[in-house]
Amino acid sequence: MIQRVKSVFMVLVILLMASFSLDATIVLADSPQDTLFQQDSTEFNLDLARFSLSLCQAAYGDTSANVEKVLASYGFVNDTVYDSGSYKNSSKLGTDLVGYSFAHKRLVCGGKDFTLVSVVIRGTSGDSEWISNFNINDSGSSPAIHEGFRKAEKSLLVSLNNYVKSLNSDKTDTKFLITGHSRGAAVANLLAADLSQSEQLAAQSNIYGYTFATPNVAKIASNNYLNIFNAVNPADIVTEIPLAKWGYSRYGVTYSLPDISQVNGETLAATQKILSQLETMAPTVQDFYNAKLSLLFLKENLIPAGTANVHAPQAYMKQLTTADPDKLLKVISDLQLKLLPDTNYA
Repeated sequence: MIQRVKSVFMVLVILLMASFSLDATIVLADSPQDTLFQQDSTEFNLDLARFSLSLCQAAYGDTSANVEKVLASYGFVNDTVYDSGSYKNSSKLGTDLVGYSFAHKRLVCGGKDFTLVSVVIRGTSGDSEWISNFNINDSGSSPAIHEGFRKAEKSLLVSLNNYVKSLNSDKTDTKFLITGHSRGAAVANLLAADLSQSEQLAAQSNIYGYTFATPNVAKIASNNYLNIFNAVNPADIVTEIPLAKWGYSRYGVTYSLPDISQVNGETLAATQKILSQLETMAPTVQDFYNAKLSLLFLKENLIPAGTANVHAPQAYMKQLTTADPDKLLKVISDLQLKLLPDTNYA
């Protein structure tokens, strides 16, 4: 029994800490035009989703140089004073931080000048971030929000506030694109929700949240964030952690990519088997916390190469590229309707 517990948790460990070695050449989405940001942020835009994911792909690495190069190619201006240390700092053990990049560009929407701020958050990289992924409940207080993700988001928000202040732009003429993959998606989800709720830096209608392979992040009582779009593969177990059984979910609209009917049956069955075993062995967050203390540093790679392919950003990009735009828009529109309060679905 002990060996079976270790095996299941080891699968979870490797999947949660997965990071990806990307080719030096990043395949970019079609060049985004300012028209991508003309519409209200609650209107899902497939081209904007593809562009966002291309930034997430470029964000992986030991430094932010690659994603900054990509952003510059689209006319964004980087100011590394506010984000250059994030990649290095997040690698320090004992921290709950994340790597991120800020950039901005000027655009005109509806005849009005805007400053578009891009926030790209890197996925898991290194031991410190891997450990933070497991910090769901290290304080022992059964928090409403995943502690590791929350601390990373709060630290990022301090830098973002300083960055926006340096731009001298008013919240009435500022737009945000917030995006991330995996761990980066979790932090991006929290950040987009916080900015949308407070509207201190911009109106919710000008905050565009696009996340991919997004883990669950919080116990959510009210979810009216129609401007946050979370893509999850039904066979990607990373998107199931923390468990829904523990009460955790995501802010915004979560859609399957691909639809569950299109997922390989064997892959889906294998994922669901692991998930079922985990739910049985850790029915509460505290059970998970107790088990992970003895397993946290047993991270030998027991998973055959390619097992985590469904989680890779390249896999999500393939699905976005081949998705039927009309069908996807219909699915997302229906999901948004379900989030609206006092809606009659009869």
